[in-house]
Amino acid sequence: MFTRSLTVALCITLLSSGAALYCYTRADALQVRGQWLMERGTAQAEDYATRLDGRAADAQLKTFAERRGVLEHAHLWQRGMMLSVLVSALSLVGAYVFFLLKRLDDQLLDAMGELRASAPSPGPSPAERTPALVSSLQR
Repeated sequence: MFTRSLTVALCITLLSSGAALYCYTRADALQVRGQWLMERGTAQAEDYATRLDGRAADAQLKTFAERRGVLEHAHLWQRGMMLSVLVSALSLVGAYVFFLLKRLDDQLLDAMGELRASAPSPGPSPAERTPALVSSLQR
């Protein structure tokens, strides 16, 4: 019973760790794209400052809106990453608990086997036994 639970907990740990790694790569790629959009918006702001053209300002606002959408998606991937890390850590703790329970169960089975092996054999009948308390004449 415990080995199946331990295996499932370890599989959940591996799957959620892989999911966290995937979420990290997606969030990192989106943040790089957001950084590029920020630099593009800054360049458009400098272009607007030199020419005072309304189209440059509109392009800059459009770029910032796109950057905001990209960073919102990056934030969602970061949430997924944190959730996956949390699930991975909890399942790893669960796997360790199942491992300890399995060891305890094995030790209890070994102890019960030793107790049965060292059980006293049928001894002398009760009539043949000597009394445990013997009266003393020195009182």
